[in-house]
Amino acid sequence: MRTIRRAMAAGALALPLTLGAAGIASADSFGSTEVQAGPDGAATHSVRTGTHDGGSGFHEVSTAATPDGAAVRGTTATADPHGDTQYRQHAASATEDGVATQDTSATSDTHADIPGEGVLSGTLDAIAP
Repeated sequence: MRTIRRAMAAGALALPLTLGAAGIASADSFGSTEVQAGPDGAATHSVRTGTHDGGSGFHEVSTAATPDGAAVRGTTATADPHGDTQYRQHAASATEDGVATQDTSATSDTHADIPGEGVLSGTLDAIAP
C-alpha cells in the first residue's frame, strides 16, 4: 500500500514539475517587486533574473525602515559565457543600538578563451543546447 501511495504522489508531482521546469528554462528574464508602507514603516523586496549574450544573473534586495531603524540585505550572482562567476551577499542595519554590516563574496575565473569552455557554461549548454 505504501508503494502505491508513493507512486501516486510521484505521478501527481511529475507533470507540474516538468511543466514548471520547461517554463523556467525558456524564460529570458523575470522580475518581481513588492512595496509595503504603513504607519509603522516601509519595506521593499525585489527580484531580478535574466540571461543576455550567453551569461546569466540574479539579483535580490530587501529594504525596511521603521521607527526603530533601517536595514538592507541583498544577494547577487552572475555567470558569463566563459564560466566566470561572481556571488555576493550583503546586509546592513542601523538602529539606536548601533550599526551592523555583513558582506560575503566569491568569484571564479576560468580564463577560458572560447565561449562554452567554462564549467557553468558547459553545464548550461548541456541542459539547454
